[in-house]
Amino acid sequence: MATSKKSSSRLFAIQILYEMELNGKSFEVIQKRFSDDSFIELEKINNQGKPNKSYIEKLVKGTLENQKKVDDLINKNLKNWKLSRIESLVRSILRISVYELIYVDDIPIKVIFNEYIEIAKFFFDGEEPSLINAVLDAVSKNAIK
Repeated sequence: MATSKKSSSRLFAIQILYEMELNGKSFEVIQKRFSDDSFIELEKINNQGKPNKSYIEKLVKGTLENQKKVDDLINKNLKNWKLSRIESLVRSILRISVYELIYVDDIPIKVIFNEYIEIAKFFFDGEEPSLINAVLDAVSKNAIK
């Protein structure tokens, strides 16, 4: 059950980061919409279980607090691309996944890869999951633990 709460929390955190980038709202403003009703809706959509509010907050705030380092790592490990040219939802997935890979020590690397590739597949059926896999792979080899 814990992993499904984390899976759901990751999906929710990506959606929050994406919304923050699109409309410029702060995490605190978006966080006010955290309700059991919104979590129930999300559960119905993704079948991942109820998200953990504190893990969502850890992922979003941690990503924002470390965004320069996270963005630098992503840019160094993107082949022939710049993060600013990547679609904003993919950018949100990359930012949170790289944050979790670098800063969250109690999650196995394999789990992080799998989770974020599956999230990418949830939203995209093109090259995006492969791009996320390639960046996570490069970051894990060049910048980790």
